[in-house]
Amino acid sequence: MAAMTKRERCLRAARLQETDRTPVYDILQNDGLIEHLAGELLTVENGARVKGAAIARALDMTRMPDGPHAPGIERGEDGLLIRHERWTSWIIERPWHDRATLTAWIKQQIARAEAQVFDRAFAEAFHRRMDHYQGLFGDDTVQVVESGVGLTEIYHPLGWEEFSYLLADEPDLIEAWLDARHRAELRRVAAIADPQRIPIALTYDDIAYKTGLLISLRWLRERWVPRLRALNDAWHERGALCLFHSDGCLWPILDDLVAAGIDGLNPLEVAAGMTVRAARERYPKLFLTGGVDVSQLLPLGTPDEVRTACRENIAASGGVGYFLGSTTELHWEIPTANIMAMFETAWGS
Repeated sequence: MAAMTKRERCLRAARLQETDRTPVYDILQNDGLIEHLAGELLTVENGARVKGAAIARALDMTRMPDGPHAPGIERGEDGLLIRHERWTSWIIERPWHDRATLTAWIKQQIARAEAQVFDRAFAEAFHRRMDHYQGLFGDDTVQVVESGVGLTEIYHPLGWEEFSYLLADEPDLIEAWLDARHRAELRRVAAIADPQRIPIALTYDDIAYKTGLLISLRWLRERWVPRLRALNDAWHERGALCLFHSDGCLWPILDDLVAAGIDGLNPLEVAAGMTVRAARERYPKLFLTGGVDVSQLLPLGTPDEVRTACRENIAASGGVGYFLGSTTELHWEIPTANIMAMFETAWGS
C-alpha cells in the first residue's frame, strides 16, 4: 500500500478502513523524549516550537500541543488559586468557606456560563491558534479538539467531597450548573466546528476509576448521557467524528456511550480492565486509541516488553481502526527508550 499522509491515515483508521501502518495518537509531556525527537533543548520560551517539531516527527494525531508552563501561582476569574508546574497544575485555594458562600459562588458560575458568547471573533481567534500549532508541526498532524459535556468542570473545582454532598443535598443546583455548562459548550461547538480543521472531536468527562464508575449509573443515564448524546450530535452535524475520553473502567456504561453516538474510545486504561482485545470484541464498530499501559509498563517495563504489548494490541484490533498510544499521556517519568519502542512498533507495522 502506498504511503499515506497523516490526515489520510488518521481518518481512514477512524472509519475502520485499511491504512498503510498503525497511526500513533498521544500527548507529549516528557522533556527527554521531546528533546530526543526535536534535537534541541526544551525551555518554557521555545516550548511550543520544539514540542511541535517532536510531534511532527512522532505523532499522527495529538492534543494539548502547548509547551511546558513556567512555575507560578495564578488566581483565575472564578476565584480559584492555581499552582502551575512544568507539565501540570492543581488547585491550592477555593473562594468559599461555608455552604452559603459556596452556593453563591456556584450561582455566579452558572451566570457566567449562561453569559458566555462564542461569536465570530472568538471562532477566528480559536482557529488562528489551531493554525499556529499546525504551522509548528509543519505537516498535517491531526489536532483533536476537546469538548466536554460539563461534569468534569463541576467536580474538579468543587473537589469530590464537596461535589458528593451537593449532589445529595442540592441536586437541582448541580443540574442547573451542568445544564448551563452544556448549553455553553453547544454554542462553542456551533462557533468553532470546521471539518477541515477538526475532523475528530474529543467529547469527554472522566466518569470512572479503576474498578467502576465515580457516580451512580442511574444518575449518569438520567442526567449525563442525554447531554453527551446532544454534544455528539452537534459535532456529527458539523462533519466531525467523536472520540470519547474517560479514564477508568467504563464497562458498566459503555453500551450507553455507544448508544449516545460515540465513534471512538480513549484511552483504554489497561489497569482498569479496559483492553483493546475486549473492546474490539464487544464493540467492533468503534475506533480505539491507547491501550499501552502508562502506569506500570511504560515507566517500569523494558523496551522489549513495550514492543510485545504494542504488537499484541495491533493484532487484537484486527489491524484496522486502532491508534497506538499510551493510556493517558507520555509523562515525564517514562524512559525515552520505552516510548521510542512504542513509536517504532507503529512505524514498522
